[in-house]
Amino acid sequence: MSSEVLENLLKKDIHEDTWEWWKSHLYFLRQDQDFYEAEAVFKEFSMYKSRPCEFDS
Repeated sequence: MSSEVLENLLKKDIHEDTWEWWKSHLYFLRQDQDFYEAEAVFKEFSMYKSRPCEFDS
């Protein structure tokens, strides 16, 4: 594999791990009824997720 292919795979893994981390973090905040923090995390992630990413397609 070329270094470019490996780099793209690494970026995809990081993107997927970040997505899973945000979802689990939001879930735990909601379970703890920390709704203000959950809303802030949701809004921050929504801005992050709304940026175009080649891995979303």
